[in-house]
Amino acid sequence: MTEHSSTSAEALIRATLRAVSEPLALVDRMGRINFVNDTFHAQFPTDSNDKSLFSLFSLDEQSLPLSDSVHFRVIPYELIVSPIAQTSLFVVSVKSLAIDRLLESTLDAALLVTDADFHITAFNETAGTLFGYEEHELIGRCPDDLHDHAEFDERKRHLEQLNLKDLSPADVLLLHGRDAENEWVYHRKDGSTFYGRLYMTRLADGQFFLFIVDMSAQKQIESHLTKSERRFRLFSESIVEAVIFHDRGTILDANRAAEVIFRTKLEQIKGRNALDFIHTDFHEEVSRRIELHRNDPYEVIGQRADGTPVEIEIFPREIMYEKTRMRVAVIRDISERKKIESMLEREKNAIMRQRDITQSILQASNEGFLLTEEDGSFIFMNVKARKLLDVPGIAPSKIQERISMIPNLDLATRYEMLQQVEELLAGKHSELSFRFTLQRPNESNHLYFEFYATSIKKERSRISRHGFLFVFRDRTEEQKMDQVKDELISTVSHELRTPLSSILGYLELLRYRKLTPEKIQRYVEIMHEEAKRLTTLLNEFLDIQRMEGGKQPYDFKSFSLRQLLLDTTDAFGETAETHRIVLDVKEDPVMIVADENKIKQVVLNLLSNAIKYSPSADHVTVSLHTQGEQAIITVTDHGLGIPQNAFDKLFTKFYRVDNSAVRKIGGTGLGLAICKEIIESHGGAISVESELHQGSTFTVVLDLDSRKDYAK
Repeated sequence: MTEHSSTSAEALIRATLRAVSEPLALVDRMGRINFVNDTFHAQFPTDSNDKSLFSLFSLDEQSLPLSDSVHFRVIPYELIVSPIAQTSLFVVSVKSLAIDRLLESTLDAALLVTDADFHITAFNETAGTLFGYEEHELIGRCPDDLHDHAEFDERKRHLEQLNLKDLSPADVLLLHGRDAENEWVYHRKDGSTFYGRLYMTRLADGQFFLFIVDMSAQKQIESHLTKSERRFRLFSESIVEAVIFHDRGTILDANRAAEVIFRTKLEQIKGRNALDFIHTDFHEEVSRRIELHRNDPYEVIGQRADGTPVEIEIFPREIMYEKTRMRVAVIRDISERKKIESMLEREKNAIMRQRDITQSILQASNEGFLLTEEDGSFIFMNVKARKLLDVPGIAPSKIQERISMIPNLDLATRYEMLQQVEELLAGKHSELSFRFTLQRPNESNHLYFEFYATSIKKERSRISRHGFLFVFRDRTEEQKMDQVKDELISTVSHELRTPLSSILGYLELLRYRKLTPEKIQRYVEIMHEEAKRLTTLLNEFLDIQRMEGGKQPYDFKSFSLRQLLLDTTDAFGETAETHRIVLDVKEDPVMIVADENKIKQVVLNLLSNAIKYSPSADHVTVSLHTQGEQAIITVTDHGLGIPQNAFDKLFTKFYRVDNSAVRKIGGTGLGLAICKEIIESHGGAISVESELHQGSTFTVVLDLDSRKDYAK
């Protein structure tokens, strides 16, 4: 179906309707009459006021707009509305209902049928009851005799003045039988009166059909509604919300509160379009809601008469008033509420951000945090605490129940911890501190924890008086550091005591005994070597301290790595009485940018270790070659070798391979840690390959220009 019809198509449709003997009308989607044929006009005379099918037959307009076939029953007729293909028009066929069946029905209305001379020929049981007449008393009477004569005569004179001609009683009632003035005062046989609404139409054979509904009860209701309307007007004027009545956007009425909200006189509000008081950004939305008859509340920006915006909330409703569909909008100024909501939203967001930050800190912490109610029930638990306290299956919700299920916790420790927690929850203590150890199955290293708790007052809480904060701190690394510290003290004590004891011993011999020059020379050399050993030990301690503090300076410059190896091995070889150093280098000078003294320190340390840990061998091998932009140095011995499980810890401080052969040799365990720090500070790498009793090979890889890595 198209939205418009061509002129030629409409002309053809009208010609077709004229040729049909039954009453037909042509209407558009809104029920407006476009054309009627002669039969329709003769049976249902229309004038300029009868522009709509719905007003002509007093139909409910809720069926609009028309979209498909539909049937309407308007006693004594049935209207069949059908769409015409390829047009926006509908054809309306009027069928007469069977009068006999209507008269026999139980309708709660008086039905009268007259002949062409307007004398009653038939009526239903309700008519006899309503008027109080027997059958023989109504048959043959004129329906106008049942009306109040004064009212009838006055209306008749008025119509005759308008039409400039004399009118029969049938014409008077027929004209009033389908318009807004179809309410009459009727007289019963006993002299009482009642209000009735008349619907009258001419039948196809010239007879008349009258349909009279008793309106007495409705009139009483209308009277009550009139009084109620006055009360409602007083009420509407007393409330602070604006109440606006409008018909498709045109404002019909409003209360005084609308003046306050929109800052304009009530007289200037009436008759204007409702969109005049809505900000232009919301015109489309409001118009759509009105067109769709939506009744749900919504918020928009209103616009006062002076152009200033105002935030409003609209509660729309649709009502029928005097057959006119109207919309009622209750409008509330929510500007202050929005300000408060905005402030609360900002406060809420700030609290949420603070909560998220706090939770992020707690979740990222290496300590396990638990917050409980006063009975130990969990309120919050971070990830670290879950790893320690989570158990398979349905986990208990209380701290004391979880503690009793911590795996690998010995019974004595578990009992003591539970006892202290129960005493804390009972209020015997305000805080507690406890240390415990978890034994890991099939592993020699244990996990060490510190567990402490404190009460938290919640004075503003309505749920409980207070709660508790429990903290589990993993102190395994601290325990390891304590062990390292103990080992350091032991190592330093031993390593410092040995050369000092030797020096003091030989000094006592020199002081208190008479010795030969040869022995004096020998003792002095021994003390010199022990002093050098002591100096080296102290330098290593100072170096590792500076490196860990990031205060170790590096002096980068260009030099020949080949020449450094030649000079270092020559000087070192002169003091190495038991081993010879085999040097495998090519003629390429291998120029490198690095700290020459630090690289030399690494080479000397590796040579010293190679000789020290290969007591049964007679040589060590040093090689140098390049690969791309890197220089590779290897130092190989044929000594004791290193077990595979020691590779990961070999370059850490104070670590020494735990076997009897190594323990006899001695050492601080700092040399390789210093080498690793120096090489990695140059952006390089150091590694080891070894087999027990087969020897070891240490490999150093350096960029030819390592300044870019050091700068990072």
